[in-house]
Amino acid sequence: MNSTIYHTLALTKIRRKRIFSGDGDILVKVGQKVSPTDVIANTYPNQKFSILNIKKLLNLNNTEEARSAIDVKIGDHLKAGTIIAKSQNVFSKAVQAPVDSEVFVINGSQVILRILTDSEPLYAGFEAIVTELLPEQGAILENNGVLVQGVWGNQIIGRGLLLSSIDFPEQELTKNQLKIHFRGSILLGGYCRDPETLKLASDLPLKGLILSGIHPDLITDTYKMQIPVILLEGFSPSPMNLRAFNLLKSNEKRDTTINAVYNKELDEKPEVIIPVGTEGLLPSENITIKPGLVVRVNNGKHRGRTANIERIIRGMVNLENGIKTICALVNFSDEEQARIPLANLDILE
Repeated sequence: MNSTIYHTLALTKIRRKRIFSGDGDILVKVGQKVSPTDVIANTYPNQKFSILNIKKLLNLNNTEEARSAIDVKIGDHLKAGTIIAKSQNVFSKAVQAPVDSEVFVINGSQVILRILTDSEPLYAGFEAIVTELLPEQGAILENNGVLVQGVWGNQIIGRGLLLSSIDFPEQELTKNQLKIHFRGSILLGGYCRDPETLKLASDLPLKGLILSGIHPDLITDTYKMQIPVILLEGFSPSPMNLRAFNLLKSNEKRDTTINAVYNKELDEKPEVIIPVGTEGLLPSENITIKPGLVVRVNNGKHRGRTANIERIIRGMVNLENGIKTICALVNFSDEEQARIPLANLDILE
């Protein structure tokens, strides 16, 4: 059985496909080096259209008269008020573009306009090289480095020097830890339950926060922040998993990208990326759950805790809620054991 995989790797090849839906203009070329906040494409995801029936609007007799009255062609960009068609009779009338638009289709007596809206940027998300263009879709970016994936982010990208405010995974982030010398850094912290701490992090300002988790009541506050925030464990007061803690602590004072932009539907995860000048291998995206793996519990009373799989229990297990399912026996760091459904386990590679 396969589970969701969250990578925590000291060296790997990071290959990301940045694609857009709808129309867009790709702004990069193959071989180009990009920074995390570089815009690689301007996109128009929410297209709207306006259908104009020229025959009806000009009160003409037939489609042929309507076609001869149309004075635009497909692809024309029109300003609001531009004349699209005009009748030639004594009581001449004109049809104007209602808004800035593009002539999308002319079909018989109908003119279909695509309304021009402000573009939305598609960001690179990390320091990388453009290795391939995907016409009318986006681009593929690559680099090598440290990769730590989280479970939640506030949809902002940032870059700075990685510093740490904690000395052990169980430590919480408090206002007292936010010293002035952290200004302009990507800060590694623990669990945060105080909205004033988040406010101070923005006011310093930091360039980003990597946390084990936050209290659920702080989700709205986090979205209001102007800096990226990524959660490695979630919304329970669980310690940061030791693998991620040790890896990030060992990379302090290095240039770091925190990409809190993610999309669950596309299986995109928020990420911490630290470029390394050594070639890495692509990580596996298809790992079967088995004894020896490091996992994180994603549901139930042990949610957020990390453990090692002792063994897969043979046969179906009757849970307290009456459900029968396949479970693993896992060992937590405090030597506690528990039977956890395989569906409630994420793999930490």
